Amino acid sequence: MNKLQKTPTPLFCKRLTMIVATIFVAAISATVIQYSKLPTSIPVLQSFNSENAQFGPKIAIFYLPFVALMIFLMLHYLEIKAGYPIPRKNKETQSNAQRQNAIMTFCFIKNAILLYFTYSLWNDLAVALGRERILQQWHAYLFLFVLFLIFVQGVLRGVLLARNEKLKKS
Repeated sequence: MNKLQKTPTPLFCKRLTMIVATIFVAAISATVIQYSKLPTSIPVLQSFNSENAQFGPKIAIFYLPFVALMIFLMLHYLEIKAGYPIPRKNKETQSNAQRQNAIMTFCFIKNAILLYFTYSLWNDLAVALGRERILQQWHAYLFLFVLFLIFVQGVLRGVLLARNEKLKKS
């Protein structure tokens, strides 16, 4: 493949994004359908011991999904841009494998974030309707740990790919 051509997004990543986006749209749809059943004041902040720490208007149930959607769209844009070669001063560009690694890292991070915020939306909806909490405190720590592992894996793989490229040239 020519180094100046765009690296295509892997089919797995496209399918994963479609599945996660469908789940997100389903959660938003369920929230819109249940919106009239919500009380005027809903829990918007939980303390570390999973008690409701602050209440707000019922429209606040859409705040976090909106933030998640903006983060998702920003990371999707960066994923698309990662597929294009960036000309450098020394006329050397990233290899196709390095760009593929960047695309996959952005793909996993954006989908993990959207999936977690969707899970959080289901939790907020359940709590607002008077049901038991789905999301526990340890779930947030697990999510942060998974995000950290995805990020570290992407960085380490990128460093190893760059080192292998240097070894091939010498």
